[in-house]
Amino acid sequence: MRNMLSALVAILFLGQVSLAQVPDSVRLFVDSALTLMQKQSVFSSKVNWLQVRDSVGMITRNARTYDDVFPAVRYAFNQLGDRHGFLLLGGQQYKNPDPALAFDTTRLTANIKLAASKGPRIYAGVVDKQFTYISIPFFGGQSATEARAFAQRIQDSLCRYTHTGTRGVIIDLRLNAGGNLFPMVAGVANVLGAGLYSEGVDASGKVTGASMVKQGAVEWYDSIPLKAERGCGDLSKLPVALIVGPVTASAGEMMAVAFTGRPRSVVIGEPTGGYVTSNDGRYLPGKGNAMVLAMEYVRDRNGKAYVYDVVPGIKVVGGDDYFNHSKDKKIQAAVKWLRKTK
Repeated sequence: MRNMLSALVAILFLGQVSLAQVPDSVRLFVDSALTLMQKQSVFSSKVNWLQVRDSVGMITRNARTYDDVFPAVRYAFNQLGDRHGFLLLGGQQYKNPDPALAFDTTRLTANIKLAASKGPRIYAGVVDKQFTYISIPFFGGQSATEARAFAQRIQDSLCRYTHTGTRGVIIDLRLNAGGNLFPMVAGVANVLGAGLYSEGVDASGKVTGASMVKQGAVEWYDSIPLKAERGCGDLSKLPVALIVGPVTASAGEMMAVAFTGRPRSVVIGEPTGGYVTSNDGRYLPGKGNAMVLAMEYVRDRNGKAYVYDVVPGIKVVGGDDYFNHSKDKKIQAAVKWLRKTK
């Protein structure tokens, strides 16, 4: 028995010595990465962190460099099942390789692939002689000047085809893979209407901030309000049909959430891409190291939480004919709904 105890003590002692040999800078990198994942990821609660930390300790016990511990950080990140986030390790991007988390390209029709190949463009027009149609694409601009200009482009396109006889609006998000949400919302704020439309919730369940339209401007948390300066009046009484599909992701999904719960509004099409969480990034110790995690999920104005995707109220699978509205089954479903909505 004494020999067995001596052997056990020796093993534990050796483990402590090998861990102690990890340079402080590398140890700080690992600890920082794991703490961020555990404290701030919205998927943290599903992870057994005691087990993960034990495994990371085993992987890194003989580590001397950042490269030596990258596999441990990748392992811990994979346990989150975060399909929206990613790591930067030594300047190289890493995403969870689980095929179940990959973007499902099999859901894309040939027509949508063709439309997407033309790049991010705003398309607008009139459908059925009485409904304004606008397609809002991905937008990646981040500066205030870019955001205001894009919001104004959306509003100008909307107003160009809106008149006194307009009975409803179709907002097509099928090519909206995300980007900067707020100029998208600001561009149709007069359609969305005043008031709160969503709020962010962190990993602990705490509300981190609200998004709303106030006096025609979009306000997000403590940000500077964003507004399209030229418009065509209050359109918030018109019914709205939003069209979504598998390309609709991130900010595109949050656009759909913004209108969910709005009176006389419906989401039509296919379940979205599954990137509805809000990402945020943090630098980590060491050159070229950073982490982007899903740190918030969104709740709509009725308090419904969205952690994965947006499921349409009226499901229409396939039938895309993006540039021929009379033959596009999703647009025609929107027309049918708008015609009977008073």
